[in-house]
Amino acid sequence: MTFVMIDDMRMYYTEHGNPDNPPLLLLHGFTSNGDFWASQLPAFGARYRLIIPDLRGHGRTDNPGGAVLMNHRQFARDIIALCRALKIGRAAFCGESTGAMLQLSLARFAPALAAALILAGGTHYFGENVIAFHRQLSPETIDEKWRAYLQTAHTALGPDHWRSVIMAFHDLYAHARTEDFPDPDELRGIMLPALIVHGDHDPFFPLEMPLELYRLLPNAEFCVLPNTGHAPPEEHPGWFNDITLDYLSRHYIHETHEG
Repeated sequence: MTFVMIDDMRMYYTEHGNPDNPPLLLLHGFTSNGDFWASQLPAFGARYRLIIPDLRGHGRTDNPGGAVLMNHRQFARDIIALCRALKIGRAAFCGESTGAMLQLSLARFAPALAAALILAGGTHYFGENVIAFHRQLSPETIDEKWRAYLQTAHTALGPDHWRSVIMAFHDLYAHARTEDFPDPDELRGIMLPALIVHGDHDPFFPLEMPLELYRLLPNAEFCVLPNTGHAPPEEHPGWFNDITLDYLSRHYIHETHEG
């Protein structure tokens, strides 16, 4: 197992692919962990040095700062610090849901670090339907299938750690927008190349939301996958992998990975 200290946090990550290839960080969603990206490893690892962390408070990464630090702005700061610790000065980033959302802040905090952004199943704000969904979440209200997954994905820090993960997910409903997202004017200032990949049947973020984000980001492309829900990399990995690799081949001009 590989860990790195980020201030007082012990972050877990794995590496795949050729370490001499350009770095690509794969960032999972809230309540998931780095194992989410299993279907991308062969295709992406053939071209890139893959770095796959467990986000703060997820999987095998601890969170000594407590629930107050479980927000997308802080997740972005953690990923920037991980790159610094690994001496990565420039990388591409690919994220699902929370892994996509945090990239919006990462692009604002460290624009020289990010060469290209892949945003799958993401958004730039939470709508009322998602706020209502988060508000009713608890370890007792989730269904058995989700509970079984959480108990498998979040046991490295103790058998009840999954409960703190779901409660942090619940707490998102009470966050001010600025805790998780840049404002629209800040988004308009993100000049980095970005690919938005979204399912046409996403139950959390209907197409109007990523379309609005696409219009805010000056150098974005927008790809809609048919008959796809919230997790394009998992639901249709063949489509997602081909689309992502094509985009990176056109927009990820790699100079150096030494920071």
